[in-house]
Amino acid sequence: MIFLVISAILLSIATPLSVAFDHVSIAVGVIGLILCAKKIKLKDLDLRVLSVSFIGLLSSVLSINPFKSLKNSHYLWHFLPYFVVSRVDRSKIKTVLIILGVAGIISSFAVILQAFTGIRINHVHLYQLKHIHFFSRPIRAIGLFSAPLTTAGIIAPATLLFFSLSIFEKKIMRMFFAFVAITGFAALVLNFSRSYWIGSFFAVLLMPLIYSKRKAFVFVPIVVLTLAFSLYEFVPSVHKRIESIVRYRHDTSAMDRIALWEAGLDLYKHYDLKYKLIGCGSGNLFHFLKPYLVKSVIKIFGNRNVQSHFFSAVHNEYLQILLKWGIVGLLIWLYLWIYVLYRNFVFLRKTDNEFYRGVVLGLTMGFIAFLIGGFFEHNVGDAEVIIFIMFLLGINKNILDSLKEESS
Repeated sequence: MIFLVISAILLSIATPLSVAFDHVSIAVGVIGLILCAKKIKLKDLDLRVLSVSFIGLLSSVLSINPFKSLKNSHYLWHFLPYFVVSRVDRSKIKTVLIILGVAGIISSFAVILQAFTGIRINHVHLYQLKHIHFFSRPIRAIGLFSAPLTTAGIIAPATLLFFSLSIFEKKIMRMFFAFVAITGFAALVLNFSRSYWIGSFFAVLLMPLIYSKRKAFVFVPIVVLTLAFSLYEFVPSVHKRIESIVRYRHDTSAMDRIALWEAGLDLYKHYDLKYKLIGCGSGNLFHFLKPYLVKSVIKIFGNRNVQSHFFSAVHNEYLQILLKWGIVGLLIWLYLWIYVLYRNFVFLRKTDNEFYRGVVLGLTMGFIAFLIGGFFEHNVGDAEVIIFIMFLLGINKNILDSLKEESS
C-alpha cells in the first residue's frame, strides 16, 4: 500500500504545479495496484469509470485509423489516478489534501504574480526580478501551465474543495484551508477563464441545495451574487470579460466556438450508423470535422484567414465525446457523473463525519464546475485537467466507502 500512498502524494504535488512527474506518479501507483491486486475488487463506481475507458478503447480500435487513434488516446492512463487514490489508506487522505493545499497556494501565487507583473515564475529571469514592474490593471495569467483553461480547470475544483473544507474543519486547519481557498479564488478571477467562472458561480449557488442541513448556507448565493456584482462593477478587466459573454457576437473566441459547434453538429448528422453509435475514435476528429468547419467558418467570418479559426477540438466536451465516442460514449459519460453526484448527495445526508462531509461537498461543487466548464471547452482531452479530476474522483470514492464502516 505504500506505493499507493507515495503515488497519491506525488499526484497532489504534480497536478497543481504542472510538474513533469505526473506520469511517474501514476506509474508508481500502478506498481501499488499490481502488488495489492488480490485485495482489489472492482465494483460500483469502478465499473462505471472502466466503462468510459472501454468505450474509448472500442471506438479507437474500430476507427478509420486505429493505430493513430490508440496512440492519441488517454482513456486508460489518465483515468488510473482514480483507481490509485481510491485504494489509498483512508487515514492518509487528510495528509494528501494538506499537501495539495500547499501546492495549490504556490500555483495560485504564480497566477497572481503574473497577472500584476507579467512574470511567470517557472520561466523567470534574473533581469525580470531586478526590474520588476507592477501593472495598474491585471492581465490574463496562466501561471504554471501552458494554457489559461488548463490553469482554471485545476484551480476551480481545488478552490471549491478547500472552500468547503474551511467551513467544516476546525481551528488551525480551518484557517489553512480558508487561505488556500482565498488564494485560489483570486487566481481564478485573474485567470479570466469565463467557462470556469460560470461553472464555479453556479456550483456555489447550488451549495444550499446540495446540502441543506446548514441553514447558514442559504446566505451563500446572496454573498456570491454580491461579490460577482462588485467585481463586475469595480474591476474593469472583469467587467470587460463578463461583457464579452453577454455580447458574444463581438467576441472572436465565442464566435469560434459557435463555428465549431455548428460544424460538429453538422458532422454528426452525416455520420453513418457505426460512427453515430461509437464515434470516430480519439485523434481522428479533425480529419472528419475539417470540411464542415471550413463551411461554418466562412459562414461566420468570411473567406479571409479561414485557417486561423481551425481547432482540433470542438470546445464542448459533450459534443466532443459524441463525435469521438458516439452516443453510447456520451450516455456512459453522463451516467458516470449523474451516479457520482447522486452518491455524493446521499452520502452528505447520511455521514456523521464532518471532515468527510466537507470533502464530499467541496468535491461535488468542484465536479459541477468541471461539468459546466465542459460546455465551453475540451477539458476531458486536457491531460492535466482529467488527471486531476480523476485524482479527486479517487478521493471521493475512497471517502464514500467510509459510510459502510460508519454504519457497521
